[in-house]
Amino acid sequence: MKKSFSLVLLFCATLLLSCEKDTIAAPEPENEVEEFTYIEFIFTNENDPADVAKGIWEDPDGFGPQEPSILQQPQLKPNTTYLLTFVFENRLLSPVYNLMPEILDEADEHQVFFAFDEALFTSPTGTGNIADRNGAINYEDVDENVLPVGLQTLWTTAGPQQDRNFRAVLAHQPGVKSATSSWDSGDIDWDITFSVTIAE
Repeated sequence: MKKSFSLVLLFCATLLLSCEKDTIAAPEPENEVEEFTYIEFIFTNENDPADVAKGIWEDPDGFGPQEPSILQQPQLKPNTTYLLTFVFENRLLSPVYNLMPEILDEADEHQVFFAFDEALFTSPTGTGNIADRNGAINYEDVDENVLPVGLQTLWTTAGPQQDRNFRAVLAHQPGVKSATSSWDSGDIDWDITFSVTIAE
C-alpha cells in the first residue's frame, strides 16, 4: 500500500513539473511582416481637395509566386503641393482587411523611405532618403518617440515631365528604428516604384 501511494505521489509531482516546464518554454509571439495585396498612393492637392491623383499597386496572391503589378501610374500637376497618404489592404481575406490601423498602432516600428529622380520636385529637393539617410523628406507625422513615420508627406512638383521614377519603401523596424536607421535596417513590408508624369 505504501509503495502504491508513493508511486502516485511521484506521478503527480512529475506531471506538475512537466506542466511548469511547458509553461516556461512557451515561445514569445514573433513580430511578423504584414501581408499587403493592394496599395494606393493618394496625392491630394493641398489647395483643392477634389483634385486627387493615384498610384495603384496590386499583388493578388500576397506572399505567393505571382508578380505584383502597377494598375495605375500617378499623374500630377506642375507647381502644385500634394499631401501623400495611403490605402493598405489585404484582399485575400474576407472581408477585406484594412492594414492601416495596424501600421498606425505600430508606428514606432515603421517608416516610409523615399527615392525620386532629381528635379522632380521643388520640395523636397534632392533624390530622397534611401540612398542618403539624411536626404530631405517633408514628413508630416511622427511616432511616440518623435521619429518620422511617412504615412503623410508633402510634395511640391516642378515643371512638366514624363516617366520619372518615384520609389517608396515601408520599412518594418521593431527594436531598431532610430534617428539613424535606414530603409534596410529591418524588414521590408513593401518596395514600390511608380513612373510619375507631371502635366497640365
